[in-house]
Amino acid sequence: MAMLAVWALTLAGGVVLIGGVAALTSDAGPIPEPYKLAWTAISLEVTTLLVTLYAIAVGPYRNWRATCLAMYAVITPILITLCNTVLTAKGGLPGSNGSETRANVVAAGLILVSLGNFLQMLVSAVHDVEHPVQLADHHHNQGGKVTV
Repeated sequence: MAMLAVWALTLAGGVVLIGGVAALTSDAGPIPEPYKLAWTAISLEVTTLLVTLYAIAVGPYRNWRATCLAMYAVITPILITLCNTVLTAKGGLPGSNGSETRANVVAAGLILVSLGNFLQMLVSAVHDVEHPVQLADHHHNQGGKVTV
């Protein structure tokens, strides 16, 4: 249940982030490089959230914890770098029209998503779901023991 709550927190941060980046992008004309990187990071984040949701909803698959940990570990440094860029540039960001509000929204979304990612990594690392019956292929399952 903790995993689902953290997943929802990360998703909420993502919604804020997408709204902020979309607002900046729409008024920036041709999409500048930082926003291309931001949209790439958002796409990776959505993919990772879907993988995590699959693990929560359908049941854990073999090595799901390592997969989630690796994906979040790759994306989070990109998000932190973007957040630093946003907070440094503020009203100077393309598409901000001199206002810091959009930059603050983007930064808030980035911070929420990064925090959610850290929590996802912690929960994934300590979540104990490795029951042999769940992980074993049902054709090779004999009395709850995994056979290879």
